[in-house]
Amino acid sequence: MNRAKLPAALLLLLGVGGVSGACGSPPEDQPDPLEGAALVSGSSLERYGLLVIPHDGGVAQFRSIESPSTVRWTGRLPLGSVTAAHSLGSAVVLRRGSRLRLYTTSPVEADTPLPDAPADARWIASPSGGAFVSGERILAITPTRTAEVTAGGAVHWAAPAAGDRVVALVEGASGPELAVWEAGESRPATTRVVGASGPVALAGWGRTIVTASGDGRGLTEWSIPELEPVEGTEIGGAPSALAISPSQHRVFAASVDRPRFTVIDRYDWREVGSSRLEAPLEALRPGMTGGRLVAWDGSNAWSARAGEAGLNAVPGEWRADLPLALPGGAVLVSTEGGLALLRPEGEVAAVEGPADAWWLPFRWGRRLPVASAAVVPEDTLEDAEEALDALADSVPPGRIGLLTVGRTSNRSPRTLGDPVPGDPLPELPAGFYAVAQSSRQMAALGQVRQLLDRSGYSTHVLRRMDEASDIWYRLLVGPYETRPDAEGAALELRRERGIDAWIHEEGDQAVRRDP
Repeated sequence: MNRAKLPAALLLLLGVGGVSGACGSPPEDQPDPLEGAALVSGSSLERYGLLVIPHDGGVAQFRSIESPSTVRWTGRLPLGSVTAAHSLGSAVVLRRGSRLRLYTTSPVEADTPLPDAPADARWIASPSGGAFVSGERILAITPTRTAEVTAGGAVHWAAPAAGDRVVALVEGASGPELAVWEAGESRPATTRVVGASGPVALAGWGRTIVTASGDGRGLTEWSIPELEPVEGTEIGGAPSALAISPSQHRVFAASVDRPRFTVIDRYDWREVGSSRLEAPLEALRPGMTGGRLVAWDGSNAWSARAGEAGLNAVPGEWRADLPLALPGGAVLVSTEGGLALLRPEGEVAAVEGPADAWWLPFRWGRRLPVASAAVVPEDTLEDAEEALDALADSVPPGRIGLLTVGRTSNRSPRTLGDPVPGDPLPELPAGFYAVAQSSRQMAALGQVRQLLDRSGYSTHVLRRMDEASDIWYRLLVGPYETRPDAEGAALELRRERGIDAWIHEEGDQAVRRDP
């Protein structure tokens, strides 16, 4: 491949607090990207699933991502008629005409009003959330915030980015330009003329943008918020569609000049696969846990393995939500006969479930008060919901310890709260943890914790006291029943996030006073 790499002086070094980011400079031993259960290490695939939202009113269902016919949870909140639904990962945006609502399941099931969207607004999904775009108006939405921005020209693409920013590709006076708005600001802090109107993809956990290159022959990655070129490569023509893998490791690019599908390693911009197509692709949709993606050429749907470029035909229609690539290589499709699962070997199996509903990838966010663990021996999602609802009104919010649903041995209660002289140090369930960060300031852990939570890791913040009686806060991933399991998680944090994690043992013999 004829690779066009930008000067090393322009490489962007990203970090949060004292933790190095892995957005453009990975460890030298960077392995293949993680997929499936390995990608969501520190949690369980049970936290990943499909949220089913009925079109004409009813309640939501959370279904298994590995077996879509299996219902794991049924909501109680009547949702009414929904004209469109869009996944934000751990929340869903429901649209009813111009009215928008944010539907969440954690900590309790809720349907919260959002600002209205223009009737002609189109939805643009991104890894960190999504945005409604209409003319010059942008409404960016994440599970925790919304931001409204008015650009100085027609908006081609927009997304919420890391640091509560909004980024967009706008038609400016001198042509297409990228723009970055800082949180709460009405005017862009940075703009950059790029010479190409699309496509665009958010990458690097919301810290970079990938666009068509100015010469129309490849791709360029730009830093946020500086909008400096970080990396780039040629793909033999202008891209017609772009997507980023869930691990942020791969770039998928389809070329329009000569029909071609290319897979690129985003860490070193090395082409790892390429194949010719019968027709240019118009859309690419990665699966939620890696391993496979689906594509659309305007007439037919296709599926491909994430590290390869060969495409296989997918039956059924192309919808806003389906087909959807699932773990293990299966694809959920909508056919004339109803919903079905296309298995890797080509077998098509019927799926029991409503076809007149949106089937959205969803990361289960419900957390379980540890105080109820003694009466919830099986830790099922249904048990967790009942326990949470039962305790929500009886336990003071500041004293509830939170633990991700999952099996652990020798659990012990955990209390959280601001440090109080004389209080005992907080306790965690016994086991092994990967320590992702340690800081004197709890707020310093926020961005790293948010990134890890979005990737499916089970995180906890532990307050500790050192020998000088100073308070420290540790960001933990786990717990794991064995040290090798925790060491495996620490290795994944290092190679996928650039986080130099170490191991903490929690139990009767654990050392309790080191920072």
